Amino acid sequence: MSGILLGYSIVFYFVIKDSFFAACTLAYSVLMFYTFMIIRKSYNIKVLVHLYLTYAPLFAGFVMLDFWKYSAATAMWLLPVPLGAHIFLGKKYVYIYSVYIFLIIVAVSVLNRLFEFNYFSLSDVNVIVISDTFVGLVNLAVFLILLYYNEEIRKAEIQENSFNKMLFFEKSEDDERVVNFTDTKVPESVELAENDKEIFPEHENIDKYVSLFEDIRNIVEGEAYFKDINFTISQLSNILKSNNLYIYRAIKLNGFSNFNHYLNTCRIENVKKLLYENDISKVTLMYIYTESGFSNQSTFNRVFKKIEGITPSKFITIMNEEKKKDGFHL
Repeated sequence: MSGILLGYSIVFYFVIKDSFFAACTLAYSVLMFYTFMIIRKSYNIKVLVHLYLTYAPLFAGFVMLDFWKYSAATAMWLLPVPLGAHIFLGKKYVYIYSVYIFLIIVAVSVLNRLFEFNYFSLSDVNVIVISDTFVGLVNLAVFLILLYYNEEIRKAEIQENSFNKMLFFEKSEDDERVVNFTDTKVPESVELAENDKEIFPEHENIDKYVSLFEDIRNIVEGEAYFKDINFTISQLSNILKSNNLYIYRAIKLNGFSNFNHYLNTCRIENVKKLLYENDISKVTLMYIYTESGFSNQSTFNRVFKKIEGITPSKFITIMNEEKKKDGFHL
């Protein structure tokens, strides 16, 4: 939007030959850009949208005061406001901001009847035509930008809903597995094949998920992010500039039930590596599991048994026996 205002400033200065409005538009453009850059991380996006939809029409109304006697086409500046309210805020605000811009147009019309605004004069019809054409083209561009973001928001909402549903069903399945831990299970490969039908739509490009998983491994395993106790799929998606649903699919495609399963598998592999590399009589088990990304022993014990099928103490016993045998043969 700052770029569009900059365009208006150029038109005011070079076409309409009005330095006052050119300076006002330029100042507003710069102020809006820097204000947005400063406060965008401190405020909710909806607050910023409300601020823009409140002050932008007021500034447009100020400019319209002097244009109104030459052309009512300047009212087009206000037309994108209801669409922006619909996309970012919801149906209720469409009505509110529609009434708001209607009142601004009425106020501009009434003020022009009561007072004379002569900041500049336009005697050349061609200049008015150029100005109106520019206003029309710019507002068309704004509409296209808003429609683009509407589509992007819709896609993001669909992906988020799909991801949340998957997490819900996964949690239900995990709870069921805990309850029926000793029951006979369907082989994991068969279960994965059935689940993949739901997760991967037909004709889905699998290659992109294979490539994405390589990137995931480089971050999680290569850069040892699995050691971070608080590491989440959202943080990973932010690092990879991807989204949660794609990451979930890439992990699922490679045999893991979910992100936590993959993360815990990396952690357990690191635990085993540290156990083999260190003398357990000289280092504590607490050091090993915390170094691998587990926050407490109960979680570590539960995850270790779920992945390896035996308890950590049993694994250490077996490992020590193997070390003794290797030492005996040496």
